[in-house]
Amino acid sequence: MRLRDVLPALALGAAVVIGATPNVAASDYRTECQKRVEKSQDHYRHEVHEHGKHSRQAENARAKLNAEWDHCWTQAHGWYDPHRHAWRTDRDWDRNYDWDHDRDDR
Repeated sequence: MRLRDVLPALALGAAVVIGATPNVAASDYRTECQKRVEKSQDHYRHEVHEHGKHSRQAENARAKLNAEWDHCWTQAHGWYDPHRHAWRTDRDWDRNYDWDHDRDDR
């Protein structure tokens, strides 16, 4: 066997492996993002319950939750809404979204 006979088969095999990888990675990003968002949401609720909505601890937890949403947006091109249990494709978690259910507090 010559190198020129083997090289096209290797190139085809590499193309198949590389082409199949992004689909798996996108699914993994979404699963991991969903877990991190739910954990951050639980942490935020705990801090609000323990220290109050406008406490430093709650503000830090809210900032971490927003950072998780931003990270998910960057990696998975969407963000997980833990209240609707759905992925959203508009980057609007920071606008007019009542993610802590405080409509009565306004």
